[in-house]
Amino acid sequence: MNKNTIAASRGGEFTSAPVAAPVHVAAPFEPEFIAMPPPGMVCPYSGLKRGALYQLASDDLIRTVSLRRKGRTRGRRLIVASTLRDYLRRLDVEQNRNRKSENGK
Repeated sequence: MNKNTIAASRGGEFTSAPVAAPVHVAAPFEPEFIAMPPPGMVCPYSGLKRGALYQLASDDLIRTVSLRRKGRTRGRRLIVASTLRDYLRRLDVEQNRNRKSENGK
């Protein structure tokens, strides 16, 4: 019997030797919608304040949806996360385009 193998009391064998198994890495969770932060707080995904997010939505740079029950005046405003990510990526390209050419890359 191998020193890494232990006989089980019911006739089976167990091993303490390393086992090669495929590693499954979960994809990072990216929400489809992000709740508008409360007054005085910032968005945990972008760091932008509530007013800045409302201004971006007003300028049609990001999309939001209102989640509320029929006949109610109050509800919850949600940001379409993909539009916020796309907006920030566009800013990155616009603002950093010159840096890449300056560095010779």
